[in-house]
Amino acid sequence: MESLAYLARQPILDREGKIFAYELLFRDSPSSDTAVIASDVLATAQVLENVLNNIGLPKLIGEHKAFVNCSRDMLLDNVFGLLNPRCFVLEILEDVEVDESLVKAVERYKSRGFELALDDFIFNEDFLTRCEPLFKYISYVKMDLVDNDDEALAKAAKFFKEKNIKLLAEKVETKACFKKRLAEGYDYFQGFFFAKPELVTGKKIDATSAAILRILLLLRTHPSLDELCDCFAQFGDVAANLLRFVNSDAQFRSQSIANVRDAIVWIGMRNIQEWLMLMLYARPEMGMTPQSSPLFQNASHRAKFLELLARVVSGTDDDLPAKAFMVGLISRMDALVGAPLESILTDSPADEEMRTALLQRTGRLGTLLRLADAVEQDDQATIVEIITELKMSATILNRCVNDAYTWAHER
Repeated sequence: MESLAYLARQPILDREGKIFAYELLFRDSPSSDTAVIASDVLATAQVLENVLNNIGLPKLIGEHKAFVNCSRDMLLDNVFGLLNPRCFVLEILEDVEVDESLVKAVERYKSRGFELALDDFIFNEDFLTRCEPLFKYISYVKMDLVDNDDEALAKAAKFFKEKNIKLLAEKVETKACFKKRLAEGYDYFQGFFFAKPELVTGKKIDATSAAILRILLLLRTHPSLDELCDCFAQFGDVAANLLRFVNSDAQFRSQSIANVRDAIVWIGMRNIQEWLMLMLYARPEMGMTPQSSPLFQNASHRAKFLELLARVVSGTDDDLPAKAFMVGLISRMDALVGAPLESILTDSPADEEMRTALLQRTGRLGTLLRLADAVEQDDQATIVEIITELKMSATILNRCVNDAYTWAHER
């Protein structure tokens, strides 16, 4: 019998805003309220192995590192011994009892080449005294910005810098908070601020983004080939990108494609609407590797995840999966163009059902969007509530998560 393990993933960024690592949050099912800490260590190891095999580590983290939570039992029983130490950072949970046995286990992992982190550290005497035996083995300390005040956060920066330990600020919620920790010397950052950056009210959509939206609006009317070619002819930048895209697959054809009409016919086989939306998200980093953008990766995964969920619950509504894909992408468009969703939707290809889902999180699409929010934020209570409402099994949700990761990293 196939077993799947639910997985949430959150990017960890460096001081330049580039992805340094991902935190992977393992569960044995969406109804679990803690990380995978089974009484049977073998079962836990099998869950971890199955997750990595199902999704594939390169697709999941690329060339980055993966931070994973570790309980005391998992550390003492060598659950992570089968993993590649170059890829994984072991996060020691904040409530772990620190004694001689644990210190020896940490020392063994360190000697094997693993980097270790202290999770949810509170900068006070209790934590400092309890964790002091571990400091010489630790590479990172994750400081919770909610449970530490500004004074503690500043003191922690100085204290751990002197020990050559990297500081990671987690639960970064605002731009002001990010800038303050940056000035104090924090090395890495994690939190909702990076998934949905600060909005700039009134900022206009730039010309190329607006052109993409215009073509998407036309596509919603099921235009003829001539009408679509005429529309592309008005927007040279988009047409040039279309030709570049289709010719990136030239090895599968005898000759390259030289005109927009032929390109539209070719890309029609692979969903032109999907390509346009993904190109929209690649706009901020239109260089060699737009997929390195955390926003791009989050948006593309979210869109496919919603589409897969919609296929499960759509019944006879053949249009729901396509709408769900677009809702997933548009839900991150405010971060892309730096404008509120309300103003973006004026020019977007969203109908009333999609608009309601995006602005109010209501209706069928709104429910799926709330589920995507909950998975990304690792909100277990909401996950359980929604999959119960949808009459969706944990196994189906797991499969949608895994398949969406695979798809997003094959684009």
